[in-house]
Amino acid sequence: MKKFAAQSIDFSYSDNPLLTQASLEVAQGDIVGILGPNGSGKTTFFDIVCDLKKAKSGFIKNDFSHFLYLSQIITTPPPLRMRDIFKMVTALSSNEPMTQDKTLKKLSAWSPAIVNRYQDIWNKKSSLCSYGETRWFFTLSLLSISADFVILDEPTAGVDPEFRHYIWQCLQGAAREGTAILVSSHNVDEVINHCDYFYMISQQRFNRFANGSEFMNRYGVKTVDDAFIRAVTEPVFAT
Repeated sequence: MKKFAAQSIDFSYSDNPLLTQASLEVAQGDIVGILGPNGSGKTTFFDIVCDLKKAKSGFIKNDFSHFLYLSQIITTPPPLRMRDIFKMVTALSSNEPMTQDKTLKKLSAWSPAIVNRYQDIWNKKSSLCSYGETRWFFTLSLLSISADFVILDEPTAGVDPEFRHYIWQCLQGAAREGTAILVSSHNVDEVINHCDYFYMISQQRFNRFANGSEFMNRYGVKTVDDAFIRAVTEPVFAT
């Protein structure tokens, strides 16, 4: 089985450590979440994976041949329609020609209710799209590409509950077809409810949890939000 693994990653900004001996793994067909507060290192870690930043130490082993990364920041040229942006994105990201029909075929298998909404936005100018619309359009378009490993940095940020539901349906559909998915979020409930397992960034490390009960038990609390807060406020010990 194909696997992505990051082992003992150290990263600092000047003399301020951000990640220390941080390790995680993602297997083929798994949806794996990363939880952490702002500034905890989620985006920095993704940048390290994509060779946009260099770790001080540690190593990454990646068995996957084609991975895609959707960052938090999405900027689109206002005069273009979303169909034109789709063509540019897929031309740069896909190993094979992509069409609307191919994308709709995949989306209809994963989440039939999203198909008409996706078609509606296809001809819309990007300047008239909300941030949430742009976000889910990009997310679903990238998922339709035949990548075996997809990294999504807060894909549901700014997206309303209806389309968060559709996004997770499509993530689960892609995972069933063998795509490995690594996703970050501030929403504790959606990560716990939809991911096969997740990592909480605490003490500059990735701490793995199988489910919400294990997460709450680890910190001796009764809600996952309280567990998140306890994890965030845990002191960092020198190594």
